[in-house]
Amino acid sequence: MAVHAKDPSSTVDYSFDWSAWLTGGEAITNASWRVEPAGDGAPTLSLPVEAGSVHGIHAAGGTRGARYRLTCTIETDAGRIGERSLSLYVTER
Repeated sequence: MAVHAKDPSSTVDYSFDWSAWLTGGEAITNASWRVEPAGDGAPTLSLPVEAGSVHGIHAAGGTRGARYRLTCTIETDAGRIGERSLSLYVTER
């Protein structure tokens, strides 16, 4: 899992390109994101980024020194479900 450093005062977009995972002609019908652990001080997720097989999210905030997991779950028109995660470490940059 990739680890990304993020300043607590920045808003950064993170995305996954699903093109190599999708089969020929398959399309993403739904994408959702979550942050763990959630709660007070966790990054706020907003402004979904969608461009064909690329799906992303903007992350703002987070508690300095904390590590979070951002997870994207997709569903396709073929009934398949995929999930990818990245690790986000909040630190002064």
